[in-house]
Amino acid sequence: MKKTVLLSLILAIFSAASAQRLPQNVTPINYKLTFGPDLKTATFTGDEVLSATLARASNSITMNSAEIKISSATVTSGSTSQPATVSYDEKQEQVTLTTPKPIPAGPATIAIKYTGILNDQLRGFYLSKSKTRNYATTQFENTDARRAFPSFDEPAFKATFDITLIVDKGDTAFSNGREISDTPGPGADKHTVKFATTAKMSTYLVAMVVGDLVCQSGEVDGIPLRVCATPDKAPLLGFSLEATKNIVHFYNQYYGIKYPFGKLDQLGIPDFSAGAMENTAAITYRETALLIDEKTATTNQRKGVASTIAHEIAHQWFGDLVTMKWWDDIWLNEGFATWMSDKPLEAWKPEWRFDQDEVQGTQGALGLDALASTRPIHQPANTPEEVAQLFDGIAYGKTAAVLRMIEDYVGRDAFRKGINNYLEKHKYGNTEAKDFWTEIALASGKPIDKLMPTFVNQAGAPLISVSGKCTAGKTTISVNQQRLFIDPQLQQKGSAELWQIPVCVKNAESKAPQCTVVTQKQQNITVNGCSPFFANADGKGYYRTSYSDADVAKLGASAATALTPGERISFVGDEWALVENGKQSVATFLNLAKDFQKERSRAVMEEVLGPLDYLHERIITADERPAFHAWVRNLLQPIIQELGMKPVNGEEPERAQLRATVMALLGRCGDPQVLAYARQIVDGYMKDPASVPPSQVPISFAMVSRQGDAALYDAFLAKRKAAKTPSEFYRYQNALTAFRDPALVKRTLEFSLSPEVRSQDLPQVLFGEFGNPAGRDMALEFFKANYDEIQKRTIASLGGGFGGVVGSFCDPAKRDDAKQFIESKMAASRSLKLGTEAANACINFKTQQSNNLATWLKTQAQANGGN
Repeated sequence: MKKTVLLSLILAIFSAASAQRLPQNVTPINYKLTFGPDLKTATFTGDEVLSATLARASNSITMNSAEIKISSATVTSGSTSQPATVSYDEKQEQVTLTTPKPIPAGPATIAIKYTGILNDQLRGFYLSKSKTRNYATTQFENTDARRAFPSFDEPAFKATFDITLIVDKGDTAFSNGREISDTPGPGADKHTVKFATTAKMSTYLVAMVVGDLVCQSGEVDGIPLRVCATPDKAPLLGFSLEATKNIVHFYNQYYGIKYPFGKLDQLGIPDFSAGAMENTAAITYRETALLIDEKTATTNQRKGVASTIAHEIAHQWFGDLVTMKWWDDIWLNEGFATWMSDKPLEAWKPEWRFDQDEVQGTQGALGLDALASTRPIHQPANTPEEVAQLFDGIAYGKTAAVLRMIEDYVGRDAFRKGINNYLEKHKYGNTEAKDFWTEIALASGKPIDKLMPTFVNQAGAPLISVSGKCTAGKTTISVNQQRLFIDPQLQQKGSAELWQIPVCVKNAESKAPQCTVVTQKQQNITVNGCSPFFANADGKGYYRTSYSDADVAKLGASAATALTPGERISFVGDEWALVENGKQSVATFLNLAKDFQKERSRAVMEEVLGPLDYLHERIITADERPAFHAWVRNLLQPIIQELGMKPVNGEEPERAQLRATVMALLGRCGDPQVLAYARQIVDGYMKDPASVPPSQVPISFAMVSRQGDAALYDAFLAKRKAAKTPSEFYRYQNALTAFRDPALVKRTLEFSLSPEVRSQDLPQVLFGEFGNPAGRDMALEFFKANYDEIQKRTIASLGGGFGGVVGSFCDPAKRDDAKQFIESKMAASRSLKLGTEAANACINFKTQQSNNLATWLKTQAQANGGN
């Protein structure tokens, strides 16, 4: 499942359920399921015949069930059928069927008739609405198949499924299997669609969609493909179909097993909780994650859609064909799909530079992992709440980064061999962590089964401090490892964690990086030559590196020629992390930033300018603002003079995005020419979205909205209502949270709880104001005053907690106000701890670095005055 970033960080679980594991006596074999959804009354009927095997005799069978009313239940064993009484445990989300006489060990058939609701919570079997009609669709991950049919709703209970849907005449139906029949009735206004028996799979991967979706079709390697959406969105499907063909073909070549599920449908849903869901052979998406208007789409939008598609299709092998035994190993699904998704896109669109994006992804994961309350990749979880909180930056980003490091260490061929051995050995089955690293160790001949557990089973990330001494033409590098913390006191105190780290060193004399597994707190590495060394070749390692001040200066001065783009991203990210935890002065980083004035890699400049944006929005005072603005303009205006503000026909996407990145910060810092140009772009987009350069639209809307008045706000609302594509709709809706006029902030907060805003969009609109410096305080008061209504409208199944509310503040009093309110409303969570740490990090930064920053800015102002 592909989560949206904001949802995974900020949305809350309100469900009080604490379901426990099922008994292990019954093993499901096959479900025969017939559903009759009523889109007008938002209800459905269900008829289930479940074939199962009992390990021992019993007069009761316990299954998962929630929000389902069973009208009859019968258990048959051999020639004996018994009616079963039904008892519900709503808290545990379980139902027990009890028979008068014991059911003998061996095969049994359970027949159940029941009714359920098409809920409005975007989970289970639920109702989705477009402007013109209702749809029925499903979202079963993590623990919501039980809302559609009584089931053994745990990933290890794999079974096959025969699904039948009785739907309104004129509607289409989709499920995991291929359609095998479509017959009229029952009644003149219905037709019955039957689907082929599925492969063996977990309940959370079952999918059903009912409505008037239309599709674009194709095929690749003999596999039928369909990409589908509501009729008005049909013209927006072409890009996704093209991407799918390239992605599936790549995976068929990479894996030792060809796509195993016969057909592949991908369905855009009007209301959808996550980004996408990897249901076997019937992937569902939020519309913005699947649909592209090729006339107006930015490169980032294309990359985002293609990446989401690649992620979900990768799951057809990692997650669907081979599934984790329990949710504590969800990283075996999500981390693998995140790691794998870039590979087909690098082959298809090398100009998009996913190799550099991967290093940026590692930087983001390391930032999360620097918090003391981070978690291990492998994390025990039993309740739905605990399971939902595992779908975070650790399962996705950190795991992907660790896998990239392991792949680089063992070599791509050996890693691929290990993966294919793993898939072949465990296809249609379930696995746990050791199954994976055992296969990689066997394929590579390297101790991955010893190395990888140190990254999977303990929390945090390593920080290595390196220093070199040259003797007789060789450099001896002293490597000291400790856990990385963003908290200066914890970093200084140290901790006991010990990793086995493949540290790959390069210098001018080395033909190839020299990789050594560092297993001790202090260990030496010797390399040929005495030139400056870099201790994370290509930025592939999952660790931070601390160099001496002298080595930082040397690397910064020679970075453009001595380091690859990935290494430059890693170097800059490391230096900023050391500023955050107090090991380095902010002045050192700002001086380093000047060394990158001639940098022309988009990803590297994003890594350089991100901290400057942070300083601007969170740290510098009003008195310091003019000096900081002047310094930023002096740094960046030469780049814009070279690139020009207007895109050039035929230029590389990376160059266009670099221009946008530079202009965005210049706009924040009040560059009048950039701001005037941004207004031209917005005015042009409002007249005709296809008339302006797509790469400049997002930054221009952000700049113009920050300075916008009520007239512009009203114009955005009107354009939002009349939008013809999802991208256009969200362009205007998301811009509302950037307006800084207090009266407009108030309107946006009130608007967030209006019927105009879908449940799936509430986080972006409401919580978006917590990212607005002018709206943050008002947003907190609104959140407190309207908590009950927010609780009512928030999607219960998405998880995350309200930690992001606390983490948005950089003031002790506001932090404590937000934290105490949330603690008064819900149980403590890891999300709240993470949010509190994020707030503390900003507060500590101000305490430790404000004087350094003020002194540095004063020096720069004096130097510029002298010129």
